Amino acid sequence: KGRRLKIYYMTQVSTRPPTFAVFVNSKQLFHFSYERYLVNKLRDEFGFKGTPIRILTRERGGEE
Repeated sequence: KGRRLKIYYMTQVSTRPPTFAVFVNSKQLFHFSYERYLVNKLRDEFGFKGTPIRILTRERGGEE
């Protein structure tokens, strides 16, 4: 309670299908709607129209 999502970085880990790993402070705070937002931004920016995009969420711990 009272915690906020922090996204440390995102990297592409595979190309077929395009798969991205997002490193966050807490998986529970990474809401499905924010995942959908990121996928839509990737589609707009890099032209992934009609291509399935996978998002893997990874927790980065030990800093809080």
